[in-house]
Amino acid sequence: MGCASGAEIKPNTIVQMRTRNQDLVFTSTEDISKIYSLGKVLGVGSFGKVVTARMIKNAEKQVAIKIIEKAKVKGREDILANEIYMLQQLDHPNIIKFHEVYQNRLNFYICMDYCKGGELVEWIPKRYKSFHEPHIQEIMKKIVSAVSYIHAQGIVHRDIKAENIMITSKKDDGEPKLIDFGLANKFDTSHLKRLKSFAGTPMYMAPEVIKGSYDEKCDVWSLGVLLFTLLSGHLPFHGSTKEELYNNIQTSNISFSSSVWPNISNEAKDLIKKMLQKQPGLRPNSKDLIKHSWFKKQFKNEEKTSTQINNSFTSSTMENRQIYQLLKQNQGGAKFKKEVKTLLVNQLNETELSQLKEIFKKIDVDNSGTITFDELKQALKAEGSPATFEDIEKLINNTSPPQTHEEVGRKKKDFVIKYSEFLASCIDERKFITKEKLSSLFQIFDTDNSGFITKLNIKEAFARNGKQISDKQIDEMIAEIDPNHDNKISFEEFCQMFDHAGVNKNFTEDGSMYA
Repeated sequence: MGCASGAEIKPNTIVQMRTRNQDLVFTSTEDISKIYSLGKVLGVGSFGKVVTARMIKNAEKQVAIKIIEKAKVKGREDILANEIYMLQQLDHPNIIKFHEVYQNRLNFYICMDYCKGGELVEWIPKRYKSFHEPHIQEIMKKIVSAVSYIHAQGIVHRDIKAENIMITSKKDDGEPKLIDFGLANKFDTSHLKRLKSFAGTPMYMAPEVIKGSYDEKCDVWSLGVLLFTLLSGHLPFHGSTKEELYNNIQTSNISFSSSVWPNISNEAKDLIKKMLQKQPGLRPNSKDLIKHSWFKKQFKNEEKTSTQINNSFTSSTMENRQIYQLLKQNQGGAKFKKEVKTLLVNQLNETELSQLKEIFKKIDVDNSGTITFDELKQALKAEGSPATFEDIEKLINNTSPPQTHEEVGRKKKDFVIKYSEFLASCIDERKFITKEKLSSLFQIFDTDNSGFITKLNIKEAFARNGKQISDKQIDEMIAEIDPNHDNKISFEEFCQMFDHAGVNKNFTEDGSMYA
């Protein structure tokens, strides 16, 4: 696992940044070239560029790294901190996943999911010879779910457009991901205060944004522009100048007169009309959008597929292990183990996680991006699990324990299981916990390559992931898995979190912990 030199190893500095709302984010000063091998440029913007990268200790894992030049954001670091903060808060199957953040003298580095399929508008012609309404319905349902999720977190995106939707894979199973939270901001959920700053892409901008007084419903307008454009191939509002465009957005009615619209369902046109209401008060909110009849509509040649999907719920979960068994395996166990499994999820690729993602989506029947008590109860009932009310409470509390004093006082039934928490809890340890994986995970925490994990190492590893853990929490983590009380974790102690009998005894020749 590495060897310590005679000289004292100096820990990397953890640098604090504040958002415009005074929220704290943390960045690591570790040399990113020791962690990632940078690859080709995916795109160039006014503040820097986005490149592909591979983890040096796990070459199978690819990420996208947004490199922002410090000189170009000097004096506006709070805006960058805001983007990092927003990404850290969000955890949804169709929102780009934040991994780590670093900085050095010249640049900031934000590490995120790599979407191999590219932008939605590029992926569509490669994926489909002919792109029809049912395909658009499938994509929009997922993006609306993502937007509804961020609104429930008190966040408005403010720049929803086709270019900000990426696809995870070039293959048929590519998932859409909402990206670019550079303009995202908190909004007043009581709606007593309204946002005023002029932000967004002109062609997708809502009338109230142009007027300078708006809330999260500006995202619903942008979704309406997106749906109109995907169905027709052109934008609903035009103008030879920005002034003319803004005037048309505020005054012109949308038109369904082009040759494509007779082939589009009345439900889709009704939904667009509702989303593109000039008065935001008449516009549905994102949570109500998903309930619209268009999202429930069965198209010809689609009914069989939909039925197969619905009927496959029990069989697909039963092929491996039941939901109850998957969640129960996480009961007990060290706190540090749960954090390690979260990082394990980040190291796995889309194919390795595909089955768990499908199970999550089928349990999440309201497409909220979280699993509620009632949704889990119904899923367990559907698979024939004997879980009691108390069993379900324990599963949720163990998977998503309360983090604040306010949460401690809430009823367990009010808790939800977040997307990444579900994946981390349900990872089949028999399948994924190999000698190589454990070695790679250990090295993530062994930040100074000393062969041990210390309190400072854990602080540094969490800082890279953009979060701060208190000394008390870290002490508790170490105490749980440090039998000789030397305040550091060896590789064998690290492995024993996953198998109490010891790593050397239980690894088989192929690297698996289980015979």
